Amino acid sequence: MKKRKDFKSFLSDQWVALVPYVMLLLIITLMGILNPNTLSLSYLANKCDSSFSLILVALGQTFVLLTGGFDLSVGGVICITNCLAAAHMQDQPGSILFWSILCILIGVGIGCFNGYVIEKTKLQPFIVTLATQSVCMGAALMILKVDGGAVPLSYITAMLTRFGPIPLSAVLLLLLILLWLYFKQTKIGMNIYAIGSSKKSANLNGIPVLKTMVTAYALSGAFAALSGLFRTAAVASGSPTAGGDFVMTSISAAVIGGTALTGGVGGMFGTIIGAFVLRYISDLLVFMQVSSYWSSLVQGVLLILAVALSAYGTVRRKRKEGIGS
Repeated sequence: MKKRKDFKSFLSDQWVALVPYVMLLLIITLMGILNPNTLSLSYLANKCDSSFSLILVALGQTFVLLTGGFDLSVGGVICITNCLAAAHMQDQPGSILFWSILCILIGVGIGCFNGYVIEKTKLQPFIVTLATQSVCMGAALMILKVDGGAVPLSYITAMLTRFGPIPLSAVLLLLLILLWLYFKQTKIGMNIYAIGSSKKSANLNGIPVLKTMVTAYALSGAFAALSGLFRTAAVASGSPTAGGDFVMTSISAAVIGGTALTGGVGGMFGTIIGAFVLRYISDLLVFMQVSSYWSSLVQGVLLILAVALSAYGTVRRKRKEGIGS
């Protein structure tokens, strides 16, 4: 009887983890039925490019969510890096390299500040990251008051280059997946999961909580900066409000992909799938000739379902821990 219960429990947990993958497969299948061109390599390449900014910021958000926190400042980081790149980057290799590195360092610095203040003062992540988001958005408005700027053509060409039918974004995505497989096995990667599972237990086991929290938020800031830089090339423009839509969608992508809001559960693979689900949903509604106003509603419903599944998984894990103890 016990083996049968364990097997049923395993199947249940596996099905919960597979939900976002099944969801994406169903959406792509429906799109293929409505418009066969959506299954072409050209369309898939364009979708990878258009989704890459969201994927990057959502991956950064995942590191923070795994610790049990969240980062609202990613929108501000995208705004400020997008504006800096669009307003100051010149069509010279030295200038492109300088401003790209500076933008990433700004993202890392903002993330380090968030992580340090949150852990040292024990303030809620909502308060700290909302404050830094406001500062960043104010700074972005000082850099670029209206949409515009002059993005170097060589930078746009480099970021949107293709190797045959394969876009650079797909190559970078594969590289990030390989790096994630390595990162999960590192000490800092395991520490992030440990803190998300139980910060108190992590502290008692000698895990450097402050250092780990700062690292998680620094990674979030770095990925948000990379997202802002890629968006600059993708839209060939800067905007002081560029990151506003990325705050909730980055959290949604991670949660839909199976990352628990309570921390300790999730990862990069699910987040990538979650980001594609959000982007493909919008296209599916267009092909179904449904009003664009429904897009936010559908995404909201998906997020509610994802949170419900996450809560269900959390309850199951706690019950197992209770039985195991």
